[in-house]
Amino acid sequence: MGFLLEFMGSLLVLLPLLLWARAVRRLPDARNWQRTARAARRRYYYVLAVLALKLLPAALLLGHGLAFGIRPLRTLVLLGVPLALAARDTLPLLNRAIRAAGPTPELRLAAAAPRVVLPARLAAVAGGLLAALNLVVQETITLWLSGGVFALVALVVVVDVTQRQRRLAGQARTVRWSPWARLAAPLVLVVAAAGCGAVGSTMSAFPDRLSMNAHGHHGATSGPAVNVTDLVGGPYSGPVRRFTLVADEARLPGRAEEAWTFGGTVPGTPLRVRQGETVELKLVNRLERTPTTIHWHGVDVPNAMDGVAGVTQDAVQPGGEFTYRFRADKPGTYWYHSHQVANEQVTRGLFGSLVIDPTTGPAAEVDETLMVHHLNAGVDLRRTEPGRRVRLRVVNANSGTERLTFTGAPFRLAAVDGQDLHEPAEVSERSINLGGGGRADLEFTMPPHPVRLGGPATRTALVLSPDGVSTVDQPKSAPELDLTTYGKPRPTPFGPDSAYTKHFTVDLDQGVGFHAGGLGFLWTVDGRVFPDAPMLMVRQGDLVRMTFRNKGINDHPMHLHGHHVLALSRDGTPFTGSPLWLDTVLVRPGQTWEVAFQADNPGIWMDHCHDLLHATNGMTLHLGYEGVRTPFTVGSATGNKPE
Repeated sequence: MGFLLEFMGSLLVLLPLLLWARAVRRLPDARNWQRTARAARRRYYYVLAVLALKLLPAALLLGHGLAFGIRPLRTLVLLGVPLALAARDTLPLLNRAIRAAGPTPELRLAAAAPRVVLPARLAAVAGGLLAALNLVVQETITLWLSGGVFALVALVVVVDVTQRQRRLAGQARTVRWSPWARLAAPLVLVVAAAGCGAVGSTMSAFPDRLSMNAHGHHGATSGPAVNVTDLVGGPYSGPVRRFTLVADEARLPGRAEEAWTFGGTVPGTPLRVRQGETVELKLVNRLERTPTTIHWHGVDVPNAMDGVAGVTQDAVQPGGEFTYRFRADKPGTYWYHSHQVANEQVTRGLFGSLVIDPTTGPAAEVDETLMVHHLNAGVDLRRTEPGRRVRLRVVNANSGTERLTFTGAPFRLAAVDGQDLHEPAEVSERSINLGGGGRADLEFTMPPHPVRLGGPATRTALVLSPDGVSTVDQPKSAPELDLTTYGKPRPTPFGPDSAYTKHFTVDLDQGVGFHAGGLGFLWTVDGRVFPDAPMLMVRQGDLVRMTFRNKGINDHPMHLHGHHVLALSRDGTPFTGSPLWLDTVLVRPGQTWEVAFQADNPGIWMDHCHDLLHATNGMTLHLGYEGVRTPFTVGSATGNKPE
């Protein structure tokens, strides 16, 4: 919330800054000398009061760490300097003007002196710049705005102040402002600012064709290059489960618009296999004009099978097909979805569930899956006999965070993101926050009355009851289950004190900037947007520590393909319960997460926010293994759009 307060505070201080600068500028020519001087002094103190109020959001931001304090520190520098100069030079003059019986020529000339007028004028310029800088977050644009545009405006102000002093002193002016020039100057500066942004953002016009090998400056290695198409895994042996999924259009009951489906339904055909089996799935695209792919969310497949258009394959064109092949190594709850224009295609229905059962069979007597998605809204009633062991698997197929509550019986949170927790304790009336793409498995014994899994923010819910008809109301609220201490610890292959060979810090933010040929609202990684966002380079075998810092006001569920990460700490608090292995890390506003993983799956992997609108508008970066190359390209001329 401090981020929003900081931006609003910048807007609130801008008007009094402008009024203060106007009063100081008018003082030498003012008819009512004392009234103008009093107004200028009053507005100066008002600016100080507003800045004092801004200390609250500044403290909130700095409370998250020094890295979050860029905005308040910038405010202190840009406004603090001219305000301090005003206290030294402008304020004493205003006090003299108020005490004087009337203006004398000497006082009027002193009131026009640059050392008196410039602090107020430059503070107003700084206030406008702060409002822009707190809105614009693209790193290159910010540098241009803070440097070039501020210098241009400051130069105009200095010239204007100097010329007014020369006029009042009876000297000839060296520059004459016409009324049209005064009107045009602000417009020229706005255009200059926009030009700085367009030039500073190298991707303001997205290229027709972009090689992912050039993206992020892949370094050459001494060994031969490996093509992603060769990273197919195997050799495969043992039982093979074969599927065919047809991507097509279908009209859902009660909806006017056509949905896009895998297998004719939304969610798509549920896939269920057993650990150790080889999955061989043929995607057939019968969509009329829409290329598509399938990504296996949470399954650490070989890179060639990852299903990312333009990175690991070309998007499957209408009438085409593609066969995915991988071994189902780890039991758990996963899902599949398109990774071509994903924000649109997943929203319109191209997704489904994937469950990998352990070799011993289903994990419980009753095993149900709930996919949370706006096209799957409604209360699903299912009959379950009392006394049965039940495992409920919930998948958040929406982009936004879902707060889910289980009511009606004690339960254990058995798994997160498909990975079982160690000795989870039984709890009651607790909520679980799932970011976009996240999953959770709940286990409980069915009572002789209905139980419900759902959330107040979603219309999707699952109700189990002995008769299959009875239901139960959704509770209004429940405390969140704290995963930092939940479950029992157990040994992990690495941890907080391990010797890491790579450490990446990823800053997540938001604001206005240039992308894809225009100005828009963006979500950024280290002040940049895809494909300018950095490529994180590793070698096979590296032990990698990553720090995610959310400087914005939105949730960011960061999803790294091809790997699971071990949660080390959140906001400096270590995870002391069950080891928490994630593929989708929900980084909430102001939070800092430290996670770690082993670089043991070579390829070029997306690492993006799974709020798919955020990914579309910039919040996408990649993890690249040295020596790995891809023959595929992205851009409008290629038909590949790996959002």
